[in-house]
Amino acid sequence: MNGISKPILLGVVLSACAGPSAGGQPAPPADESLTRFQAHEIPSERLHQETPATAPGWIQVSGTGSVQVEPDRASVTFAVEARGRTAGEASEANAEVMDVVLNALRDVDFDGLELATHGYSLRPEHSNVPNQRVREVVGYVSLNNVRATVSDVTAVGRVVDRAIASGANRVAGINFFASETGPARAQAMALAVRTARSEAQVIAESLGYRLGKPLEVSGGASRPGPVPYQAEALSMRAADTPIEAGDQTVTATVSIRFAIGPETSG
Repeated sequence: MNGISKPILLGVVLSACAGPSAGGQPAPPADESLTRFQAHEIPSERLHQETPATAPGWIQVSGTGSVQVEPDRASVTFAVEARGRTAGEASEANAEVMDVVLNALRDVDFDGLELATHGYSLRPEHSNVPNQRVREVVGYVSLNNVRATVSDVTAVGRVVDRAIASGANRVAGINFFASETGPARAQAMALAVRTARSEAQVIAESLGYRLGKPLEVSGGASRPGPVPYQAEALSMRAADTPIEAGDQTVTATVSIRFAIGPETSG
């Protein structure tokens, strides 16, 4: 090769005909067919530039961003269980204990205190005599739950102590949560977009191109659920030990398709 570009001959089909003609006559011989070719001379450099296979395409990347949110609310669920010889006695005993627990919690000025009862049940207790074919009902058990929600997460330990001391049988669960996560979700989304764009920038520059505009974007940010307090830690704590809340994590993920821009100089 001497490095001189040679013209390339392209054949362009203008028209073709096969089979009988419109008047029903046989098609003319091959050397008289209507097939024609027209030749064009195109420099090889121009042909290379117009080849679709070498045209810039796109880059698709994903990014993730996480933001920690400090809980500002806490809920504690207590179980109140009472027994009686009859269903009425069990229900009445449970109602009495529940009233004492609720009044005890209301007497303390807990910030943002909200109380709600839920999950009431009444079931019979049967005798457990060996070899007894028919089990006899010996009493009834009434179970009720009360949920106390406060806006002071540092007061959870005092809420637990107050409820247990007033007659609650056990703590069913403790959860911490953030009442407003909108700003954190927006921040996590921005972090995810910046991460994705940074990765796409590195890929484009490594390939010798500039990064183009975004063509397609998808993704979103999570809404974190309550952070549960471990039951094992609750059973081992001393009465005067505070219960500390854990942070919530807001996570956002995006997938972005960027166009590849023009080649970089050099």
